[in-house]
Amino acid sequence: MTDPLPEDSNTAHPLREASSQVIGGTLFERLIEQARAADQPQCGAPNQNDFEMLVDRLIEQARADGAFDNLPGAGKPLRYDDDALTPEDMRAGFRLLKNAGFAPLWIEARRDIDAERARISAWLQNANRRWSRLPPAIRARLRAEYREMLTNLQRQIASYNLIAPTAAGQIEGLRIEDEVRKLGEQA
Repeated sequence: MTDPLPEDSNTAHPLREASSQVIGGTLFERLIEQARAADQPQCGAPNQNDFEMLVDRLIEQARADGAFDNLPGAGKPLRYDDDALTPEDMRAGFRLLKNAGFAPLWIEARRDIDAERARISAWLQNANRRWSRLPPAIRARLRAEYREMLTNLQRQIASYNLIAPTAAGQIEGLRIEDEVRKLGEQA
């Protein structure tokens, strides 16, 4: 690794100046000094890659030194009760929904879409396994049934895309004719 703080005598670097004034210093400052001492000096200003490598080294060194041992909450599940990203006027409503075992409408809709996709996928696999043994009349009925399932799923996706907030993202719609062609494919 190259030195993220160049030893160019013509260039003063604020981090170098600040860390050179520290005697003993924090673990972070001592690790920076160790990293600097272990590397060969480089010419030019530090770049993003140098910084990332230094941070990785500092984290690894801190882990090896036991700096992350016995931290408060170690071994306990993370709590995601922070409402900081939820608009203030919606927090109370979301909290009530969550405590009652519900989620916002678009989250429930997304779950329904994912469950329906899984159900349709299992149906398609089953139909394709039997396809070669089925008479033409049954095949036509299965094709119509599959098209209807896909159309209903497409409606669910369109409805989701209308109610979901922008941050939640949109679900790409189906290409129904392409999907219908999958019926009858040999597994």
